[in-house]
Amino acid sequence: MSIPISSNPSKILRLFADLQDRLYEHHTVKNAITQICNHTKDQNIIKTCQTIADILDIELNFNFNNVHTAVHFQAVQQLHNHQNHVINKYQEIQNNINNYNPKWTAPLLEIIDTQIARLSQLIILLDREPDICDNKGNIIRPNDLVIYPCKDENDRDYEHYGIVRATANGYRVAHFFTGKTVKPEGKIVSVGIGYIHFAHYSPEWLFKERPEQENPQNASDLQTEMRIQASREKILNSQDPLWNLLNYNCEHWAREMVYGEAKSTQILDRRNNK
Repeated sequence: MSIPISSNPSKILRLFADLQDRLYEHHTVKNAITQICNHTKDQNIIKTCQTIADILDIELNFNFNNVHTAVHFQAVQQLHNHQNHVINKYQEIQNNINNYNPKWTAPLLEIIDTQIARLSQLIILLDREPDICDNKGNIIRPNDLVIYPCKDENDRDYEHYGIVRATANGYRVAHFFTGKTVKPEGKIVSVGIGYIHFAHYSPEWLFKERPEQENPQNASDLQTEMRIQASREKILNSQDPLWNLLNYNCEHWAREMVYGEAKSTQILDRRNNK
């Protein structure tokens, strides 16, 4: 037995209104996407959040704080929970919609169907591990050369080089440095004992170049790993070259590890600019 179509659309229209109220309830979506953007440099994730904001016609303002993957997934879970809350109301509309004249419901349903489907799709796109990026938004990949902006004892800017390595505990930066230096008699450049250190990657290490694109034949992951291991063994056996600002600094070491040739573009630039 068919249910007669109601001539009064107030109930179904209230359900549509309730659904919209749920979408914007407690600013949950706005707060979640803002939280995500505050803790990532992944440009695709930020663009996805902006698209969500555009669909709901809400203003997205954020200020990057720091990279925090746990915060990202916490916010994504809030979006999933909120979307399920909205879909429950949508299901209530579906259960009642055949009782009303389509002239009232069809235009609204077309808008809602598109809105909910698009939001569900975008939330799923957010539910992934964010790309690891530096503070400038560059995506960081294993074996990338990265630099840490520094100043020397004369307050001159220089770039401390490192190599990104993928480990079971996340990205690490292998870099070569020295402790106390000495200036041998008759020499104008200080030298020191070199050390290889693996630091946790942080966005302050800025992308410099991708060796596997620059010189794929000499910059494979296996070759880099073998060179770093050989360098560490030389240090253990006291056969490694001393750290030397002009002839073997952090950049010489990093480029030797990825390309097989020790070279410092910073020293070359200084010599050329004299």
